[in-house]
Amino acid sequence: MISATQKAHIRPVHPFPARMAPSIVWDALPKQGDSLTVLDPMSGSGTTLVCARMRGHRAFGCDTDPLALLIARAWCADVDPEGVKSRAELVLEWAMKLGNRLTREKSYPTKADDETRQFIDFWFDSENRRDLTALATCISRVRSESERIFLWCAFSRMVITKTAGVSLAMDVSHSRPHRTYTVAPVKPFNAFLKAVTTVVNNCPFKMNSSVASSASIQYGDARSLPIEAASVDMIVTSPPYLNAIDYLRGHKFSLVWMGHRISEIRALRSDNIGSEVSKKSFLNSAIQKTMEAMADLDTLDNQHLGMIRRYVWDMNKVMKECARVLKRSGRAIFVVGDSAIRGVFVKNSEALIHLAKIYDLSLASRSTRTIETRRRYLPPPESDNSGQKMNGRMKEEVILEFHY
Repeated sequence: MISATQKAHIRPVHPFPARMAPSIVWDALPKQGDSLTVLDPMSGSGTTLVCARMRGHRAFGCDTDPLALLIARAWCADVDPEGVKSRAELVLEWAMKLGNRLTREKSYPTKADDETRQFIDFWFDSENRRDLTALATCISRVRSESERIFLWCAFSRMVITKTAGVSLAMDVSHSRPHRTYTVAPVKPFNAFLKAVTTVVNNCPFKMNSSVASSASIQYGDARSLPIEAASVDMIVTSPPYLNAIDYLRGHKFSLVWMGHRISEIRALRSDNIGSEVSKKSFLNSAIQKTMEAMADLDTLDNQHLGMIRRYVWDMNKVMKECARVLKRSGRAIFVVGDSAIRGVFVKNSEALIHLAKIYDLSLASRSTRTIETRRRYLPPPESDNSGQKMNGRMKEEVILEFHY
């Protein structure tokens, strides 16, 4: 078992915006006793799952973001560092030979359509486009699925960066990409083996180790979980903000190389929890009361009221599913950040408290925690009317614990 003193050294295998702090999960999980079944229904890059497995529990995670699933699977997997590094050296050797044969016209992922090719042309220079095509092709040919996961994760690390990466963009890791360079500052063939080393070194679970716990990560929507009823002892999760982080805005920079088309990613993005798209007018008394607890609705226009309504509708489904899969006497911990719309403070945490009551989840505790500056995604509202009090509250996250 990994000791408690190592919790501060849980190192991610891949950048991820607004990642939940591992210390929250670590401290919430039981320190001893029987192994529990721990679920994160919106698992993202896998923080809850890694911590749960390190604590000796059975971890289950669901997400709809293909890159998040890949990252979580790599982070939670048993890795053979030397075996993966050896495979990476072979892949690089094959890719360099293939790159010498690729023409400009063939330097795209196999399934890329015109829209996807236009995206790639805009964000990647021609030399890196050729080298990334060669690397992606060779990784896809690796027979071992476990090795492919680590290699794809390393590939993506070169793309999803804050500053210097293999694309022409900055701030991709924060899902705020803007084109900055005319030639990418990093060459894929030069950076690949270093990225692989970082991934395997940051994986806490080594092949043939004594860790007996397990982690299972699968595609699944938190609004309709592929989990049996009354099968989970504990839920630890971090729902999206109201004005949700657009993870796919940055993740598509990697996903296009893995065979995903821009149109597919756009369709997935439009159905995310907390999406700003208000497809229908959902309204019932429970939704209305929850909305009223979140903000002064009279200060918002119809578009922004639609955003809140869609968020509450989605989170109502999430809470219903959490109650369905949770065992009686189970615990559910939600780590949520409040939001601001047009200078209006919106209490997402109050939405969860109100919705939980509908499904017999009682609030056991509520606490706040200052968000580290480097982890913040949404800046405080800049409205002249927002004031210092709101700015301060936007730098906190709320930790809610419910008992069933």
